[in-house]
Amino acid sequence: MNDSNEGIGISFKEASTRFMGVFGEQEPLMQPIGVKLIPKGKDIPQGTKPPGEYQGIPWCEAVKIAATKDEVVVINRHNVGCTAAAIALGLVDAYEKEPLEGKRKYTDLMNKTAAPADFTNGLVYACEESGNMQFALFGKEDTGRYETLGVALKAVSGMTAIQPAIMDAAVAYPANKLDMAPDVVILGVKPQQALLAIQGYNFLNGSRFEMSTIGIRGVCADLTALPFLEQRLNGSFFCLGARAIGRWGGDLLGLGMPFSIFQTMVTGMEKSTHGFPYKAYPQ
Repeated sequence: MNDSNEGIGISFKEASTRFMGVFGEQEPLMQPIGVKLIPKGKDIPQGTKPPGEYQGIPWCEAVKIAATKDEVVVINRHNVGCTAAAIALGLVDAYEKEPLEGKRKYTDLMNKTAAPADFTNGLVYACEESGNMQFALFGKEDTGRYETLGVALKAVSGMTAIQPAIMDAAVAYPANKLDMAPDVVILGVKPQQALLAIQGYNFLNGSRFEMSTIGIRGVCADLTALPFLEQRLNGSFFCLGARAIGRWGGDLLGLGMPFSIFQTMVTGMEKSTHGFPYKAYPQ
């Protein structure tokens, strides 16, 4: 997608406020969430709670907590609740052979905790066909996420990940909580809200919106790692973990983008208000 310089320079707090304002005060809307990825050796921003307060929380749930409870949530390798997210966010090496210790919401569903390598090598996602039912999430009838190991490996190869593991933490926060520019902005929106956001962004550049998603690693890979690494807007219908564990509502989908694209999007939404009459869209 070609970017425009429109809106560059406005703060995350201002951009978030203006984004919400385009929809109107009466519109039920989840606030935008900023993501700051902290490379190894860098300090976690002040104003955050200790990571231990969120022990075992998956990244998808961390983002939802930030959006709905107005909290700053820090996720690192020691408290992340989903090994797949730890891989996608660059918190662990994708081929680590030892499981992550301690309470983890996702892997606690398994009879035996899977290591990062078990995810990367497809054994978790093709647990039935590969003979690794100890990694099943839903008991002996669980088919796994993919029918064969080959299909699982194909799927994993398309899941964007920050590798090698260069990150110490990922911070999810509302605009009013931390005064810093995010690396990525994540939106949880209804389809008609997503339409207005995409129409507004493309009002300034005319590019088509191309979404890459597969139903696994929806928030960590589709909405965080991919926008960060490819520096583009992406979308997701969320995933098994985001829906069943993170509890993202069934009427929502996700948009993830670099902050510069969010700034442009907000400006385009405002400028195109009279060309895209949102109030005329049916509920």
